[in-house]
Amino acid sequence: MFLIGILVVVAIVGELFHRLNPWKKPEPPYEELVQQIKQTDWYQELWQNEAYRPILENDPHVLAFYSGTYEAKRLLTNPGFQLGLIDYVKQQAEQKKR
Repeated sequence: MFLIGILVVVAIVGELFHRLNPWKKPEPPYEELVQQIKQTDWYQELWQNEAYRPILENDPHVLAFYSGTYEAKRLLTNPGFQLGLIDYVKQQAEQKKR
């Protein structure tokens, strides 16, 4: 029982330190992440294609790829996630072409 109490206190103190850590770098704003995404080479290549541009702007599934801060960071850092978006955009353009 005493050991459980100590573990609970240590967990609470650890969580408080984690949340109030003065050395932690602040999260970049969402708008800045979206601008970084739109400046990447692979996004610019998609944007230059006239068939892909309306999909990039209007498709709700494309917007879901960077709907929040977590997703935007994931899209910037994870090549597999980037390829998933690229494949989705190309697939949608192909379907609209038919």
